[in-house]
Formats: sequence, C-alpha cells, structure tokens
Amino acid sequence: MDQKKRKKLKINPIMRSKRAGMMIFFTISVILLLLSLRFIYVSFTRNIKGRTLSEKTLRRFVSDQSIQPKRGSIFDTTGQTLAENTTTYNLYAVVDKNYVSGTKRLYVTNKKKAAKVLSKVIGLKESDILQRLNAKQGTFQVEFGSAGQNLSIAQHDKIVAAKLSGLDFTTSAARLYPNGVFASQLIGLTANKTNSKNQTTKMTGIMGIESSMNKYLTGKAGLKTGQQTAEGVSLTSYTNKKAKDGDDVYLTLNYNLQFQLENLMSSVYKTTKPKAMAAMLINAQSGAILAASQRPTFNATTKSGLGKMWDNLLVQDPIEPGSTMKAFTLSAAIESGHWNPTATFKSGELNIGTQKVYDAESNMGILSYREGFARSSNVAFAKTEISMGAATWLNYIHRFRFLQPTKTMLPNEAGGSIVFNEPIEQANTAFGQGIEVTPMQIVQSLTAIANDGKEIRPYLVSKVVDPDTQKIVYKHQKTVLSRTIKQSTAEQVRKDMIDVVNLSDGTARTYSLAKQGYQIAAKTGTAQIAINGKYTNNYEESTHSVEVLVPADHPKFIFYMYLKQPQKFIGGLADTTINTVFHPLIMSALNNAKVNQPVSVKNIVVPDLTGKTLSQATLSLNNSNTKLVLIGDNNKKITQQSVSPESKIISGQKIFVKSSGTISMPDITGWSISDVAAFAHYAGVKLTYSGAGKVVSQSIITKGIIEQGENLEVKLQ
Repeated sequence: MDQKKRKKLKINPIMRSKRAGMMIFFTISVILLLLSLRFIYVSFTRNIKGRTLSEKTLRRFVSDQSIQPKRGSIFDTTGQTLAENTTTYNLYAVVDKNYVSGTKRLYVTNKKKAAKVLSKVIGLKESDILQRLNAKQGTFQVEFGSAGQNLSIAQHDKIVAAKLSGLDFTTSAARLYPNGVFASQLIGLTANKTNSKNQTTKMTGIMGIESSMNKYLTGKAGLKTGQQTAEGVSLTSYTNKKAKDGDDVYLTLNYNLQFQLENLMSSVYKTTKPKAMAAMLINAQSGAILAASQRPTFNATTKSGLGKMWDNLLVQDPIEPGSTMKAFTLSAAIESGHWNPTATFKSGELNIGTQKVYDAESNMGILSYREGFARSSNVAFAKTEISMGAATWLNYIHRFRFLQPTKTMLPNEAGGSIVFNEPIEQANTAFGQGIEVTPMQIVQSLTAIANDGKEIRPYLVSKVVDPDTQKIVYKHQKTVLSRTIKQSTAEQVRKDMIDVVNLSDGTARTYSLAKQGYQIAAKTGTAQIAINGKYTNNYEESTHSVEVLVPADHPKFIFYMYLKQPQKFIGGLADTTINTVFHPLIMSALNNAKVNQPVSVKNIVVPDLTGKTLSQATLSLNNSNTKLVLIGDNNKKITQQSVSPESKIISGQKIFVKSSGTISMPDITGWSISDVAAFAHYAGVKLTYSGAGKVVSQSIITKGIIEQGENLEVKLQ
C-alpha cells in the first residue's frame, strides 16, 4: 500500500472527538426518549409492572422529594464543640412468629435474654420488658415507651452487639449537646417540626442561639425530582439539587472559664437554694461574653430540669438592681454637676412627702457623700436624685440604655420597667428600687464606666463560618453605642468604686484581690423584694448582687452576679457566698489573660489528670507547688478535676481531683471558704458555716471517713 492510501486511512483526531460526542449525545437522547415514552405510557395506561395505578397513585407518581441539609454546629471561641448533630434511635421488637424470611426467624426468639440485655441498656425493669414481649396473640410489634425512645448511638450499638433477633430501630436526626449543663439557656435547644404540606421534618431552633441564629444554622434544603410509586418506592430520579448544609456558629464563650463557672454555680446553688441566681463575665474592652450561667438551669443532653426554668435570666427576667444602681446615679450626678463628695448629710432616714427612705445601717451618723457611696447609703442617693431633678435623672437612665433591649442576639429579650410618678418613686430608683433591669443591661451600662465613657454592646456570637468553603459569612464588629459619659466622669466613678473595696467600712471589702496583686473597683447591692405591694425588710428575702471591674485602672473584665432569696448563705453573708464564685473565676481569667500580673506570681498550665493515680498526677505537675486534694481512694484513677485541662492557675493553688472509693476527710484548717465549698461539692457533703475568714475548726475529724450527704460544719475566723 502506497503512502497516499495510508494517509487516507488515518482518522483526524478532531473527527474522532466529534464522532465520540455524537455517540454520547445520541445515547443520552435515546435514554431521555425512553423515559419520556415510559412516562407517557404510564400516564395513559396507568399500568406499571403489571399493576394498574389508581388516580391517586398516578398523581403521586412524579414527585419532588426534599433533601434536608445538615444543621450547622456551635463552637466556643477555641473550637470546642457545644452543639452538633447526631442520630437517635427508637427501639421496637417484632413478636409475631409468622414474621420470617425463608428459614430465618425475624421475631424475638429468646424473650428472657432480650429482657435481660435491654434492661441494662435502656433502664427498664426486666419484668416490664418481658411483659411487653409477651404481648397478646396477633400483635406484630411492641415498643418500650419513653425508655426505648431517643436512644444514643452507644445504646444502639450495645443492643446490636447482643445479636438478638427481632429487635430493630427507627432513626431520627437529633441535636447533641456534649457538655450537659453548660450555658444551656444561652446555647438553647432545637425541635423537629413537620411541614403538614409535604410531610418533611426539619430541625428548628426554639431557644437561645439555636433560635436566634437559626437562619444560619439551618442551611437550605435540596430537591430530588423523580418517579415513585404511591407507596414511596423510587423508580427513577432525573434531577437532583444539592442541599446546602447549615453554617457553623462560633461563640465568645471560653470553654475553661464556662466549665469552671458551671461548677462554682452548682456548688452555691446546692448549698444556698436560692429562687434564682445568675452570673456573667465579659471582656470589658470588646464586650465579648466569656462565661455566663444561671440557676435554675437544665441539662441540654437529657433535658433534665427544663421544666423548672425555660427563661434566660440574663435577658428575659428583669430584677430590681438595688445599690448596684448607685454607680450609674453617681455617674449622672458627676456628669450633670450635682455631686459634691465632701459635702455632708445626716444618714439613717429621709422624709419625702409622707414617706421615708431608710438606710440599711441606721447608726452611720453624719457622712460625706463620698462615704455615703462607699457605705451604700440610700439617703445619700435619694438626696442626690432630688438635687439632680427627676427629669435629669430619667434622662441618664435612658442614656445608659436601661429599659430597652441590648440586642445581643438572644431571643425574647425584655426591656424592663420603672415606676417614676411620685417623688418617693423617683428617689427610690436612684438606689435601685422601683426599677427593673436585666443583668445584660447592667453589664452593658458598666462598659461605659470601664471604657472611659464609651458604652459597648456585649455580644455572644463572634463569627459564622461556611463549613464547606471555610468562608466567614458573618463576623462581629465591636459596637460602640455612644459616649454615654465623659472620660473624667468614668475615671472618677472607678476611683469611688475603689473606695467601696478598700475603705475599712466599704461594702465590697470581701471581694478584694489586694493579696493577689490586683486593685479592683466594685459596688454591691441588696434589693428588697416587694410582697403584696410592700417591700420586706428581711435580709434573706432580698436580691443580693455585685458588679466588679478588674483591674480598676484599665478594666479588662466585668463581673456581675446576683443571688435572689437564698435559704441560707455561705459564711453567713451574701458577699461571702458570691465571692466563692467571683474569686476563683476571676483569678482564672486574669491568669489566662496575664493582665498586669505581679512579677512574683508564677503560672502553671494544668494538664489532663483523668486516668492517672494521685502519684502519677503529682508527677505530671512537675513540682509546681500546686496542691492536689484527692477526694476518693489513693489507688484509684482520677475521674474528675476541678480545674479543666489547659487552664492556667497560680502556683500553690488547690486542684480538687476525684476518684472512686471511700473519701477521707482532710485537714482543712486555714482553707478559704471558696476552697471548702469546692471540696464539699465534689465530696457530696452538706455544708454549714459560721464566721468569716479562714477555717479554724471542722466537725468531721481529719482522716475520718465521709458518708454521702453527711453534714460538714465549719467555723471561720
């Protein structure tokens, strides 16, 4: 064959590609034609696979199926998971002996064994399970009530591993909150809601951030269009719109600080049994909420306690702030030129019309107004409000943004209320009675005092991230609401709040961090509770609170906490009680942030001590002079630690670790009240106190064996 003929036989590459393309096009066209003919055939003949379709069946033959997206996760500021998706299982058992596949029996064949295995996994008695399995003849399947519903993956796997015939599950998407009681009202909850039109079920936020950030977390559903029988059997699928998964939400909460706050709050709540309590720690300069909690609360995993308190106390339930309001009255008086700190007044009581204002202490005598603030005189601030005038004072209440929502992305936020008609009512608001505000409003207003007059909005959501692309779809920007007061006013208020801590008769002496090398500014409050329209004069029947700026000169942190109507106090006083939360929490925050830290203080990074014996845990602390207090058996492995791993503490600070076995009582002479409270919490003992200061005596002898629920009486001096 000559060269010309060989060239004619060669196929041009471009022609080859065209031919391949035509073949693919032809194949797809044939498939689409066959599908179309099939659809036309079914439409006209109503017959498929030898079955004649009814009108109802035909209407459902071509359908759109919604593809539900994966809900986004919620993380803390370090990436620790706070909420994520999981699958829950609902258990059922087939008991019909006719349910077989060939020679394979698909019903429960060994009922006694099944009852024994299931009782250990789902917590139902063997006899109850056996009674259900022995259902009357003709029953196809049985269920196990609430005990067999919403089972975890671990429970599901245990049942499957037993290889028992006749047991099966239905599944549903669920939300997992791996930390249990952990900022529960802030993070919130979801519920599965069914659309009545298309019968699709969607997970929807119903509380907290789950609710307010629902549009980000939910994502967008996909769409699958295809042919199926009336029974839902899929035949073909020719269109598929991909679902867009929900975005991930990152909060400002710091896991370690929140973990510690929850433990401290649980300890106080268990001991004092108040009607309500709430605490919050924020970054004063940015407004980021670092830790916040309340009691009553609930376990987000088990929903235990949810019936006691649904509301978020930080934003939904306003309270009368009591004397913590005086910091803002003082700000208004200085700013408006109505504050003379060296002028004097007679304390005790003040007549306003036919009514009176009383001081908590009736024998303080003649005081300067500066002393009146330090000693929290109601008379001093009633007279200050009268000097300013009601219109000026009300103007500053609004300038500080009280009585309006803070818009911190938490749902159902309350604005508060005020009674401000008569002169006595106007005077009362100057010392925090007759006005109701939320803790979030108080903290927001404190940012003006902390930031030289600039009021900053607190915030909980730092950013929202697309999990597929890692693109940031929302990022918080620091929000300066206004210059509420002048810099000079803010500086002066902080100096006066230092007096409340440092003066010998200041009401916030308990909270001093002078021994730790920090100067703080604070104001305490005690608000009487109105019962049947009249304020009680009972110390227990009051709302006790404190607001603290740390450090005082350039505040990095703002702490606020209130305790409402406790049945008892730690150390006999409200301030001693609240300090068992404030002191350890703020020291952890300061140590981690390294704020103006004294040179002599050494930080220790706490390792993970769980799974170690006491001797192994001691070695892992590398001779840091940190005191490990074991609650349990020396030879058993540690299961809990009071300070979470990776936290920073001061050298010499106590860490409480718990193991199984008997608990021996240590010598607690010289311990602080916060350390005693932590020990009591982990040891499971009831605590009663008398006095203030350090421990000088204990009712349970050193090395005595502690019984659960035993009462420990401690004297402080």
